[in-house]
Amino acid sequence: MAGVAALSLTLLAACSDSGGSGGEGESGGGTPALSAADLKKVIIEDGDVEGHKVSEPTGTVDRKDIKPGSDACAPVAYAMLGSVVDEPAATVQRETQKKVDPAKAAKSGDLSGLDATRTLLRLSGYDSAAAQAVMKSLAASAKDCADGFEVTADGTSQEVTKVSTDPAPEGADEAIALTFLSEAEGSKVPMKVVVFREGGTVGYVTALNLASAATGKDFEFPTEVVEAQVKKLA
Repeated sequence: MAGVAALSLTLLAACSDSGGSGGEGESGGGTPALSAADLKKVIIEDGDVEGHKVSEPTGTVDRKDIKPGSDACAPVAYAMLGSVVDEPAATVQRETQKKVDPAKAAKSGDLSGLDATRTLLRLSGYDSAAAQAVMKSLAASAKDCADGFEVTADGTSQEVTKVSTDPAPEGADEAIALTFLSEAEGSKVPMKVVVFREGGTVGYVTALNLASAATGKDFEFPTEVVEAQVKKLA
């Protein structure tokens, strides 16, 4: 699972500082953005998502170390690799991992927990106009970069060969769901991202399944993570 898969795993495990973790006030104009203190009150915690362990991520990868190959593909590249679009007033993060059923794992032969989907959630505060602009830029970027793009992260180059738009979870004011396919030693490595907006708050959820990264097989995005976060924001 070298090359692109290893890069994706490293970035998701290390997480991102998303271009900012604190701050107060507005990120532009319109309704004021939530501060870091406000966001911490509404972000999911352990026990909020059934079947998932929720924790605070450790380590950071600076947004400045993520270098998209083109401006058009920057929004989807940042979302895929654990960062955010534009400059939110504040961002807080959580990591989730789906709990493995020991009986099912034994039956499938997966005793290492590989077939467990991990997600990185970034909850970012924007003013209302900026939040809507983020969603528009992501939709445009996904369309413009459907045939793939290049990105360098932490000095390692990654080539995405396809970006597809999937049905998005419901409940938020807006949401977009994307699947990214990359090539690793002849195998396709899928990653999935859902970005949703509730008022001026934007949630970025990047999901990676370790078994899928090794085999290239598709996996199901854990919509329950998004649903739990949207519920706390309502």
